Amino acid sequence: MASIYLIRHGQASFGQENYDQLSELGQQQAAHLGRSISQRVPKVDQVVLGGMLRHRQTAENCLAGYAQRLADSNPTIDAGWNEYDHQDILAQLRPEYKTAGGMTEFIASQTNPKQVFEQDFNAAIDRWTSGQFDADYVECWQDYRQRVLTALQRVIDASTNAKNLFVFTSGGPISVVAQHLLGVPAEQIMRMNWTLMNCAVTKLVSTSDRVFLSTLNEHTHFEGAENKHLITYT
Repeated sequence: MASIYLIRHGQASFGQENYDQLSELGQQQAAHLGRSISQRVPKVDQVVLGGMLRHRQTAENCLAGYAQRLADSNPTIDAGWNEYDHQDILAQLRPEYKTAGGMTEFIASQTNPKQVFEQDFNAAIDRWTSGQFDADYVECWQDYRQRVLTALQRVIDASTNAKNLFVFTSGGPISVVAQHLLGVPAEQIMRMNWTLMNCAVTKLVSTSDRVFLSTLNEHTHFEGAENKHLITYT
């Protein structure tokens, strides 16, 4: 039996020209997670990273704070764990979202920026997952879902020779895996995705004949008044 820990990246740089890098707070979140999880997981046998900068930075900060034995000093880079292209998906809904600058300017001009962005993001994801406009996207929903599940299978295959595996990824792939294991309808996936905290942990257990979800979005390492500032969702 193996435990697979899916770790969402730390807070990225939302609203900046380059979203794909951790903020200072994101680095703190990852380091704090490393110190906390090392007390519960005695040894990490294998580490897998998505191919994005925020995945690597989260892994570096987390594992630097990992006090226990780390068996895998050469993490596997697997782009199958990369996030969807949120800007491409949003741009099919509104042309203002085609660039990071345009997105920032449009959102800032709204009376209720947070509400408008959440509504537009949900509408954009609904359009993407509907399957009716697949040709519009760089990567359609079904291709994205299959990419993530194929990456999951690679980790499951690797788990036959490992007891504890860490996978550093994003909220989208974690939601896809949870959706797959729980049978959640695709149109509900964003409700799950919105709840995933930065540096929260989703644990899968892999046995000889099945894989099941043990915990989703576990974040006890951020509980308590002294850690409340570490709770973010971007």
